[in-house]
Amino acid sequence: MITLVNSDRIMGMKKLFTFLLFAFLFAMTACSVPHVDPTATPTEEPIPTETPIPEPTPTMPPSAAKVNGLFVAIEDVDGKKAQLREAYELLDGEIPDDDDLKEEALNDLIEETLFLSAAQLRGIAPDAHELDTQTQALCVKLGSCDALRDWEAQNHYSEDSFRRALEREGAAAAMRQVIFDELKNTEQVHVYRIWSARRADLDEVMNRLSMGLSFVDMARNYDEATGGDMSWFPRGVLFSRDLEDKIFALDAGGHTDILEIDGVYNVFYVAEKQTGHEMDTQVKQLAQRKALSDWLEEQRKSADIEIF
Repeated sequence: MITLVNSDRIMGMKKLFTFLLFAFLFAMTACSVPHVDPTATPTEEPIPTETPIPEPTPTMPPSAAKVNGLFVAIEDVDGKKAQLREAYELLDGEIPDDDDLKEEALNDLIEETLFLSAAQLRGIAPDAHELDTQTQALCVKLGSCDALRDWEAQNHYSEDSFRRALEREGAAAAMRQVIFDELKNTEQVHVYRIWSARRADLDEVMNRLSMGLSFVDMARNYDEATGGDMSWFPRGVLFSRDLEDKIFALDAGGHTDILEIDGVYNVFYVAEKQTGHEMDTQVKQLAQRKALSDWLEEQRKSADIEIF
């Protein structure tokens, strides 16, 4: 009710101000009409140019941080903190103290704002029309906009903070798609592996390879379950950066030396190298998670972040 009363009062004041403004302009125009001599030779009057009226700058809400010029509202931090607390309660885990929850909430919102900033630079962030359309669709889905307001309140949103959350999520979805599309164009390798706890077994494998035997055939004999096939994968999936560098340095048809990893002896063979090959679901999920993590780390390093 308070919001409606204030809104009506503001609209009334705006109407009154508009009426007074037009009355003032009319009076000024009437008083400034010059005397015209009917015998005078008419001269061309310069065509007046319109002076553009600047758009009003929106008032920013009280903010906890600024990320590349975009503000993170305190209201959003408080709402995110309440959501995190409820999530911890649902998990029946230990609930962090208030300061830790606030720090986690702020970090989450900074990451979301990094996505929003990048999406705006690319021109792919949702605009006001898209946000209005999404909001109306939610009203229809829930039965009414009052039902949406109730849902927002239950989930620690105001109408404004929910709109900001919609904008951040839409921008994040758009940027994730950009990052994943770029991942599709990275180099990938199709790798086979032979391993054993006995070094002598791998020495025998190396001897057979020197005689021209097929690595893939031997891998299938050593591992009947998977045939030694590690499938296709890009950089960022293997647990060891050093091992990854060794594998990606190979040409198709090349293999590593015998490598000891956690007490197990291994030889890796690159059967094929290709850009844009379709990845298995599990490999894709690992690669996408790593790509997002790397992207956010780089954004944090280069971003202008100010904590208030």
